[in-house]
Amino acid sequence: AGQIEVAKAHAAEVTLLMPRVLDVLNSYLRAVDPASFDDPGAMTRLRAQMLRRIQIVTGEGRVRDLLITEFVLN
Repeated sequence: AGQIEVAKAHAAEVTLLMPRVLDVLNSYLRAVDPASFDDPGAMTRLRAQMLRRIQIVTGEGRVRDLLITEFVLN
C-alpha cells in the first residue's frame, strides 16, 4: 500500500487519473523479478521507479512523492 503526495492545486486532476496510476503500477510490479527483492537497495529503486511512472501519468509537478506504507510479497 502507498500514498502519493499531491500538490493541492492538482488534487482533483490526480484523483481522476488514479485508475491509470494503478494500472501503470500494477503493470510495472508484475514485470519485476521477485529475486530482485533480496537486494537491500530494492525498495529504494522500486519506489523511485514507481514514482517516476506516476509522474509520467499525472504530469510534471503534480505528484511530489510516493510513500510506501506497506509492502507484501505473495
